[in-house]
Amino acid sequence: MVRLIVLLLALASFAAQAAPPQKIEATYRVLKNGNQVGKITEHFEHDGKRYRIESTTSATGIYALFAKGNIRLVSEGEITPNGLRPLHFEHHRGSDPAKLIVAEFDWEKRIVSHKYDGKVETAPLEEGVQDRISQNYQFMFQPPRRVAIDIHLSTGRKLNLYNYRVVGEETMATLVGSLPTVYLSKQRTPDEDGIGLWLAKTRHFFPVRIVFDEKDGGKLVQQLESLSPPADAEPKPAKR
Repeated sequence: MVRLIVLLLALASFAAQAAPPQKIEATYRVLKNGNQVGKITEHFEHDGKRYRIESTTSATGIYALFAKGNIRLVSEGEITPNGLRPLHFEHHRGSDPAKLIVAEFDWEKRIVSHKYDGKVETAPLEEGVQDRISQNYQFMFQPPRRVAIDIHLSTGRKLNLYNYRVVGEETMATLVGSLPTVYLSKQRTPDEDGIGLWLAKTRHFFPVRIVFDEKDGGKLVQQLESLSPPADAEPKPAKR
């Protein structure tokens, strides 16, 4: 426990000096039970006031023969003192408009509207809510400073509460080099997958590995393949 507290104090000190880049391009390999099944391409951009993230997952190899189109996630919103504040989220599966899932975040009325399967459902908007893709980028603006981290997350269909815990530090071997990371874990439940996040300390806490411990016992791994700006770039001091 003492080592973990020391780690979190060090993270808070490091985070105070780092400013996230305005643009990030990244690709990940997707492995299912050890076999590569897909590739993810992501683009992130912000101007200090607004942000946009687009993530596209495509099947590779023999799996492309059975996949019904790409999966595309889009998140747009604001940059606040507390990090990313989503305003609009889309989940596309192929080109079928009937499969489009949308979440609209009305921060004045404090309501999130989930639109899917031809219906609209609303829920109270919790402070700090993220969507399925903004969650991963939120750590660049709000690095882990506590042992327990609770994140309300919109899937586009409903709100979930994800309880993460900072487990410790690991040096992660990636295709862009060996990177020191902070490891966060969310336990699997009967209704939800478990999630492991490895955030690169020297890359603004960008996720370099994400592991989904699936409810059916499978394991889906998202492993960093390329990153721009390059992984060995030095973080720039934040403007005061």
